[in-house]
Amino acid sequence: MQTSPRHYEFSFTEAPFCFTLAQAEQQCVRVNTALTVASATWEEAGGVLRLTFAESVARLTLAFAASQVMVRWEGAGIVNQIPLEGYWYGMGELIHQRWPLNQVMLQQTDFITMDNGPTGLLCILTPAWLASTGVLVLAHSPLAVGLNQPPASAPRYVWDFGAQQGPAEQRPARDPGGEGDGLLTLTGDDLHYTLTVTADLPAAHAALVEQVGHPPQTPPARLFTLPTWTTWARYKDRIDQKTVLRFAREIVAHEYPHGVLEIDDRWQTQYGDLIFDPQRFPDPAGMIAQLHALGFQVTAWTMPFLHPDSEAAREGAAAGYLVRRPDGAPYLINWWQGQGYLLDATNPEALAWFGERLRALQAATGLDGYKFDAGEACFLPEDAVTHTPLPHRNDFTHRYVVWIGANFSLCEVRSGWFNQRAPIFSRLWDETSTWSHANGLRSIIPSALSLSLTGYPFILPDMVGGNAYFTLPERGLWRWLIARVIQPWSARRASADGGAFGTGGLQLPRWIEQSPRFGYPTAELLIRWTQVNALLPAMQFSLAPWNFGKRCASLCRKYARLHETFAPRILALAQAAVETGAPLIRPLFWLAPHDERALLCDDAFLLGDDLLVAPVVHEGQRTRDIYFPPGTWRDYWTGDTITGPTVLAAYPAPLETLPLFERVAPMRK
Repeated sequence: MQTSPRHYEFSFTEAPFCFTLAQAEQQCVRVNTALTVASATWEEAGGVLRLTFAESVARLTLAFAASQVMVRWEGAGIVNQIPLEGYWYGMGELIHQRWPLNQVMLQQTDFITMDNGPTGLLCILTPAWLASTGVLVLAHSPLAVGLNQPPASAPRYVWDFGAQQGPAEQRPARDPGGEGDGLLTLTGDDLHYTLTVTADLPAAHAALVEQVGHPPQTPPARLFTLPTWTTWARYKDRIDQKTVLRFAREIVAHEYPHGVLEIDDRWQTQYGDLIFDPQRFPDPAGMIAQLHALGFQVTAWTMPFLHPDSEAAREGAAAGYLVRRPDGAPYLINWWQGQGYLLDATNPEALAWFGERLRALQAATGLDGYKFDAGEACFLPEDAVTHTPLPHRNDFTHRYVVWIGANFSLCEVRSGWFNQRAPIFSRLWDETSTWSHANGLRSIIPSALSLSLTGYPFILPDMVGGNAYFTLPERGLWRWLIARVIQPWSARRASADGGAFGTGGLQLPRWIEQSPRFGYPTAELLIRWTQVNALLPAMQFSLAPWNFGKRCASLCRKYARLHETFAPRILALAQAAVETGAPLIRPLFWLAPHDERALLCDDAFLLGDDLLVAPVVHEGQRTRDIYFPPGTWRDYWTGDTITGPTVLAAYPAPLETLPLFERVAPMRK
C-alpha cells in the first residue's frame, strides 16, 4: 500500500511489517518490526492507517500530516528498530560523548535522566534523534533505547553510589569497527513517537523546536557577559568565609572579569536547612556585602536532598513535603553526599515551602540567586510514592526544572527533561580534568552541540579545566601506597573533621591532590579549556589560572576578556533564540548540511552563522586541520582570508592562539 502526503512517500511491507518514508525517491527512514500484518484499514478523511498483527494483540495507528507521521502503538513490549542510515545526532548528554552518535554503542537502557549512568546517560536528555537525511524522531511515551548496540558479550555496569561504575570511555563504548548493530531501537509499552521529514538537519532542529518550544526570555545578561567563578573545583568542600573572600580578592587582584561568585558545597549547617554554618560563616550578610562591593553577585549551591537530622527534614516530613516509601515513611535516598530525603517536586505546597525558605535566605543575607543541583529521575526510586502520581520518573525532573525556571533567573540547573522552554542556563555534568572525549575537554564541544541541537540554547559548559577530581591509578606502587597508607590516614582525618567530603571522599596532601598524575590539570589543559569556553554562551572558572604560572594566568585572562568582547554578539543571538528558537552555537553542518566533512566535525563550532571557532583539544598540538564552510572567512588575529568550502591542513595554533574566523562574505547560492 502507498500514499503520498506532500513532503514524503510512504510504503510498507506486511511480513515482517516495516514501513519506509522517502523523499524524491530517496529513503529517509525505515522502521522495522518482527510482526506480521493481519489487517490494514485506510481512513482517507482523517489520513489514518490502522493495522493489527497476527502474532499479538498489538495494534498500530499511523496518522499522516504534511511533513509528519504520528506512530502510536497499543500493546506491551513493542519493539521498533530504525537503521542508522546517514549520520545521527541529538539525545542529550553522554559520559563518553561522540559526534555523530553512530560512533558509539549504547546498550538498551531505560531512557531516564541519570547522574553518572551505567550506560553513559547523563542529566539532560531528550528522546529526539536527528539524522543527516533530515528526519527527526521524537518519542512521547516512556521507553528504553538502544543505539548501535554492542554484542551481547560487552560488559555491563550497574548504577549505585560507591559502586564501580565502569570506565568512562566504556559508557557508552566507542565503535571504531562496526561491531554495533547499526540500529536505533525503541522499546516500550504503548510506544508513541513522531517521525518528521525535513530537508536537512537545521530544518529538523526547527521542527523539533516547533514541537518542544523555546524559552520566552533570556537569563540575566550578566550570566552571558561576565565569567562566573565558583568555589567547587578549587576548594571542594573546604570553604569558609575567609576562603571565599580571599578567593574573590584574588580574582580582582589578577584583573579577571567577574560576574557571579558561587559558594558551593558545605556552606549549610545541615543539607536542606538553608542556614549558613555559623562556624564556617560567622557573618554571611557581611561577607556578601563585601562581595557585592568587589563587583560580584553571589549565589549558593543547593539541591533537593535533606539530611535526615536536619530541621528541614523534620518539618518537611510532618507536612508531607518529602517523597515517601510505599508504607508512607519518608524515603531515604542514596546520593553523592551519603543519604538524605528527597523534596517532592510533584507537590506544589512542597515547592512553595522550598521557595519561601530560599527567598528568606536571600532576604536575610543578600544572596542574589542559586546554583541548583541534582533533580535527575535516577534519584526517584521506582516504588516511591509522590504527591502527584507520575506517568514516568522523568516527569520529576521536568517539574523540578519548570519550577526553578518560573521562580529564579540568576541560577543554573544541571538536569532537564523537555525543559527547553525554561529561561535559565543548563549546565553540563561535572567534567573531569582530562583531554578525553570521556567527559574531558574533547567532550565539551559535542556535548554542548548535542544540547543545542535538542533545543537548549542557554548552555553553561561547567568549569574551565574540569573539576580536578582525584583519580586513583589503576595499578602500580602509587595505587598501593594511597590505598594502604594515605587513604586510611585521610579517612581518619575526615572523620575527625565531621565527615567532610574532600576530594572524592579523601582529604589528601596538597602535593598529591594537585598532581596531574592523579587527575589535576596542567597549565596547558587549563589554557586550551579556556579557549574552548571563550566563545560558548557562558564561562565559568573555579581553578585559579594564576596558580599555574604567569603565562597561564595571562592567556586565560586574555580569553576571558575575549568572551567579554563578543558578549554583545552572544546577547543578540540569545535574544534571537527567544524569538525563533535558533541556537546560539551551531554545528558546522549548519552552513553545509550535506557535506560529510562538516557532518563529522566534532572539534569546532559556529557562534551564530558568522563566527567559526576551531580550538585545539589535543595535548601538545600546535597546529590543526580546519574545515571552512561555504563563504569567505577572515582570521580574527591575522586578517588572512579563506574561501570555503575547504579544509586547511596544519593551520597554525600555538598555545597562545585560539583559531577564530569571521565570515566576511556569505556563501554563494
